[in-house]
Amino acid sequence: MQLDELIDFNAAAKLKGFSFTLNAPVKGYRTGVHKSFLKGASPDFFEYQEYTPGDELKHLDWRVYGRLDKLYIKKFEDEVNLTWCVLIDRSGSMGYASGSVSKLRFAIRLSATLAYLLTKQGDAVALGDFSQKEVKIAAPKTSTSNLITALENLRTVRAEGKTGFKQPILRTLESIKRDSAYVIVSDFFTELESLEETVKILRSSRKEVFAFHVLDPYEISFPFEDTIEFEDLEDGVKITVDAASIRSIYKKNVEEFIERLKLIFQENGVKYVLCLTNQPIEELLIQIASR
Repeated sequence: MQLDELIDFNAAAKLKGFSFTLNAPVKGYRTGVHKSFLKGASPDFFEYQEYTPGDELKHLDWRVYGRLDKLYIKKFEDEVNLTWCVLIDRSGSMGYASGSVSKLRFAIRLSATLAYLLTKQGDAVALGDFSQKEVKIAAPKTSTSNLITALENLRTVRAEGKTGFKQPILRTLESIKRDSAYVIVSDFFTELESLEETVKILRSSRKEVFAFHVLDPYEISFPFEDTIEFEDLEDGVKITVDAASIRSIYKKNVEEFIERLKLIFQENGVKYVLCLTNQPIEELLIQIASR
């Protein structure tokens, strides 16, 4: 797979002039697009951290102390404003494709294009894939060249296993402790109670969350005819039905699922974007972008 198969450079060009920012201030400060949680910080360092006994006294910022009456030290790590954790669901159901592009391949291309744009604006990106009990995520990187290495790891990703969010998210929270936003790219074919619990964990950890809900157009329209055998791509269960006789109830159930999913995200302050695999990527990404 070539780089332009992973990154939609045409979509990226159409988003020139847009940026991806958060509503809440972040601790990091360098020249970039995110607001620092402390005003007037020098661009020579990354962030402030509240003083604890044993910290280097030479790094105390007395001007901040004068304004806030609390001790803060300057941190000088080579970090950036924000880390974005972009997580791609690679469970079995993501392997479905009514045409030439599966949900998984579309999710990878969408995620890779977003990651490319994020690094271009100076942020770090931790790009990974997950299923029910496992997550593989690269360390956060700020340069496009390092991003390419992370993207190469996605070339061999296969859709397999069951959908699950709690364990992969908990492991990611443990491994990436700096300020971060989470982008989850999935078909969300899972128990919604468990998904909501996971979202609440992220929000209680003060993470902003973006959900890209990837579906194949056939999963919405259900254009099948005659008697047809369907197979669950996660557990292998097969069922034979008359497609026309179940079309209306199927479409009703899908609509209800999407509305319930939207409500869960809305109630927990998560930005939701419905993505069909035949949609232009720029039309999807612009929904979380700003000028």
